[in-house]
Amino acid sequence: MHELSHIILGHQLGSAMFTEIGDFVPSIYDQDQEYEAAWLGGTLLLPRPALIWMRYRGLSDEDASTHFGVSPDLLRWRIRMTGIDYQLGLGGRKSARRVARCHVSWAFHGRSKRPIELTS
Repeated sequence: MHELSHIILGHQLGSAMFTEIGDFVPSIYDQDQEYEAAWLGGTLLLPRPALIWMRYRGLSDEDASTHFGVSPDLLRWRIRMTGIDYQLGLGGRKSARRVARCHVSWAFHGRSKRPIELTS
């Protein structure tokens, strides 16, 4: 997802090379572009609504990382960067689950249960 993020963001590749077996390897991006791609890649893999959902479901960080197919380090990084534990209950899982339940219920409106965008 990181390399795709470079493409989505329109980053210009400084240089690239091919390995002995023919794999294309981008080798130089500006450091700011690396940070941007890391941020976007993590956001695409673990969007805020997914993190709220995992807290609402009471998933452990380990189970959630397995569920979403990401490393535990990436999951913890996204939780810290979004601040959802703090915003959903000041870091306590029990209160985070209670508040997340409210956020999830706000994600639906009307009888058709059409999803709307979650906000913080």
